[in-house]
Amino acid sequence: MRKNCLFITVLQVLITISVLYAQNLSITDIRKDFKIGHKDEKACKRHLQALEKYADSPVERGYEAAYHMFMAKHIGNPLKKMSYFKDGKNMLEKEISGNPNNVELRYIRLCIQYYIPSYLGYKDNIEEDKEFLVNNLYKLSDKETKDLLYTYLKGAKMYSDSELALLGR
Repeated sequence: MRKNCLFITVLQVLITISVLYAQNLSITDIRKDFKIGHKDEKACKRHLQALEKYADSPVERGYEAAYHMFMAKHIGNPLKKMSYFKDGKNMLEKEISGNPNNVELRYIRLCIQYYIPSYLGYKDNIEEDKEFLVNNLYKLSDKETKDLLYTYLKGAKMYSDSELALLGR
């Protein structure tokens, strides 16, 4: 009887830890590594696995979509490359269609569309998303996230000085 109680207690602790991990998906690390996900296969795989398992918000699913697209860069098989890219693109567009005013989702799409090769045919929303972010980035309530996104966009050199002034307000 005591062994069963001990087993149940240990099991409850493990479940609690895994629930806490799911709730603390480390979206901060995922955001910080977003700029290297296409270069760093290890980080890309680590974040994609966590996101596939635990993503439960539009932003988390948006990053999951982005890391799917990043995986295309790390796969040798051309069919799998396209599959990763198309799946990620469809996932991201689904999240944006359900949350068109989500600043971070629009940021994710802008960054991907701005840097991917033209032949992939996924560059239709660059100007729209740039304008959306100029008009809405300042509304983000999470200052750390807002600063991170602004710093990345500033360094990407996709905005003019006057746009950056509005973006950074």
